[in-house]
Amino acid sequence: MTGQRTGALARLREIRDELGAGDAPRRVNLRDYAAPGSAAWDAFVEASGQPGHNVRLNTMVARINQAIDALTSRLLGAGAPPVAAAPPPDAPSPHEAGRPAGAAADDAPGEPEGLRRLTSGGIEYARTFLAGLREDPAGPIEPPRELLYGDAYSAPFPGEIEVERRSFRTRREAAEYLAPRLEPVSHLVVDQGGVWSWLGMFYFPGIVTRRDDGAVRLSPVDETLIMSGADRQRHYLWSAWRLYVQHGERAAFLLDEGLTSFTRIARRPFQQTRAFNSIGLVPLILRLYTGGGRAKPGFSAGDAPGGLDHLFRVLDQLERTYDVYGMEPDALMRVLPSEFRAWDGGPGLRRDAGAAAAPRGMRGSEGARS
Repeated sequence: MTGQRTGALARLREIRDELGAGDAPRRVNLRDYAAPGSAAWDAFVEASGQPGHNVRLNTMVARINQAIDALTSRLLGAGAPPVAAAPPPDAPSPHEAGRPAGAAADDAPGEPEGLRRLTSGGIEYARTFLAGLREDPAGPIEPPRELLYGDAYSAPFPGEIEVERRSFRTRREAAEYLAPRLEPVSHLVVDQGGVWSWLGMFYFPGIVTRRDDGAVRLSPVDETLIMSGADRQRHYLWSAWRLYVQHGERAAFLLDEGLTSFTRIARRPFQQTRAFNSIGLVPLILRLYTGGGRAKPGFSAGDAPGGLDHLFRVLDQLERTYDVYGMEPDALMRVLPSEFRAWDGGPGLRRDAGAAAAPRGMRGSEGARS
């Protein structure tokens, strides 16, 4: 039973990613993605109460997320040991003791605390907290204690995972700390918006950007700290963790940027779910448009031959024939037009661009990953 649920969970995630593509239909029939009677089909029907037939795209994605959450909860309950108890409601949190309201976290690690997840009520409370800071950027930045530990707003996450309060300056610092601690439950937390929302609030004082006068400077979108939708790659901590786990040193340029920084080189993959999740596209972007730890001049000019905008226009055309989002960087390079060779191979532009290689890697073959 556990194996069937794990398989259903994986398939539902795949379907959700397929529906996140720009060419997804406006109305969706689940039969086109999962066979009736399969584990994924049954999990969807059980969670939503009805099969998916001619359903609006956004509604279908919401129901798939509902099924994913239900399966994840069952898998957690089936085999995970209980987490360490959270601090009692009347005791001060270790990171609050001795720190005035609104004080920023320093570099010294706090006491280990059990990993938790925000409930739907907790996510709304977190949004209210952030809205208050937008109205008063000089206000206290310590999230309310009841938000992090109150039973009405959060719950323990099974698995005996412990984290410490600290600051993260870069994506690499956050990922290198979180990855080994979350590794035992990585397949479960990848879709757990409540966990990443709790982590966003737990680490908030140590990662929020500050102005010169000490007031906070928040992103215009809450999703950078709260994960409640499909745009997971916007979340500061999730995206850093995922880049590190999926790409390692191939994403070194992005990992070494500031945790809350979305530079021009990062904006395109961080804005598109399938681009961010692509096994080869993120490393290829960094290979083409960065060198020597810097972005190459002119890569983001909209009319630059072989530039970043040009790359995405070409990908839109190539994906009619190739599985471009499932191909490794070398396979992608072989199907790109010759103008992209000029950007490949060093900190500056090469003037000896070679001819394009003959297309290989047809959809479902070379470079494709299931």
